[in-house]
Amino acid sequence: MATSGNYIYNVTANDLITESLGLVGVYAPGESLDPSESADTLRTLNMMLKAWQPKYGLWLNKELFLFLQDATPKYLIGPTGDHCSTSAAKTELSATGTAGATSISIDGTTDFGDTFDRNGIMTASTPSGAGSLTLNGALVTNGIATLSGQRKILIYSDGNESGIIFGITGQNALGVGITENINGPNVGTVYSTNTFKTISSITVNGAGAGNIEIGQVGDPIGIELDAGTVQWTYIAGALSTTLSIVTALTGAAAVDNHIYSYTIKTPRPIEIIEARLHKTDDSEIPLTICGKNDYMLLSPKDSSGPPNQIYLDKILNNAALYTWPVCDDVQEYIKFSARLPIQNLDNLTDDFEVGQEWFEAIAWNLAIRLYPKYGKQIDALVKVQAEQFLQDAKDSDSENTSVFIQIARRR
Repeated sequence: MATSGNYIYNVTANDLITESLGLVGVYAPGESLDPSESADTLRTLNMMLKAWQPKYGLWLNKELFLFLQDATPKYLIGPTGDHCSTSAAKTELSATGTAGATSISIDGTTDFGDTFDRNGIMTASTPSGAGSLTLNGALVTNGIATLSGQRKILIYSDGNESGIIFGITGQNALGVGITENINGPNVGTVYSTNTFKTISSITVNGAGAGNIEIGQVGDPIGIELDAGTVQWTYIAGALSTTLSIVTALTGAAAVDNHIYSYTIKTPRPIEIIEARLHKTDDSEIPLTICGKNDYMLLSPKDSSGPPNQIYLDKILNNAALYTWPVCDDVQEYIKFSARLPIQNLDNLTDDFEVGQEWFEAIAWNLAIRLYPKYGKQIDALVKVQAEQFLQDAKDSDSENTSVFIQIARRR
């Protein structure tokens, strides 16, 4: 008996859209879907999946790391928020860092992301005059540069470009448009003030003098200063135990001070399941997750000490996480399990970020939403089967654990 030996099965958005339209009766095998029809159905599919997230548990369970700052009660958790990620690295300084230094020595680079790319947006070229530059680096697809995370871009030249203005157009991780004008470097590197997730165009107002490269800085890096704060900047070169940094140290940093790094900020969490305070000795203490009323009763809000309670305000874009008491030791950080949203289906070729046991439920329930759009009465048998497929998918995602029942306390 011949078997495939393959256990991974996935479908694209287009596959499920085709399946759903077939159930509705507006598609037959061998036909081509109209592009406007596909785009309209893709929108409906995304709306359905987003509505299912909180209702049917269609989310990702991830552990997050939140790095704390001294005397700070509120942290924004999301794509353009504070320093919170699904993966992180920690090491220590191996030599003293002095104020004004643009490099640091660290014990090791285990778990650090090696994302610095000097020409990832544009490889070396010399513009012959004013106009748009050709984005042709390794980070570019279809004319759009997608950076490894929300971060600054860099412009390098081996000539004097100080008279050239580079006009940058892009978006942040929330899809908000950003523009910035950057004065060119004089034999060296300059950095953007803003942070970007994508770059769509770069223009210059004149001819270049040398070979110009445009790329991205490395991962964000947090450096514990002797003042008891963490200075956040970016890695400015190849990964090694001697790291160049974008912004010079603003204060002294002693040997064994902590160093933190990560690549991508977390999406906005749907919910926090459990949380712990990670201590300097690597032990962890459970944190109480409280509601708004309980948090508002805590006083004073600026009480200092190891946090023992947190409250998540699920505002749009970047959720707000409040800690109490506020941090007084930046060598401690918070680890928590959170429910994160699944990724959008932006293109028909995108795969689903859900288990394969959900594919049939998605296709049949999408069909129910498409019947009215095509002026058709919902097929009762399709509706019954769609409900059963959805129930089966939900049941497959249950966890083997104890259930405790208690009386709710009224407020």
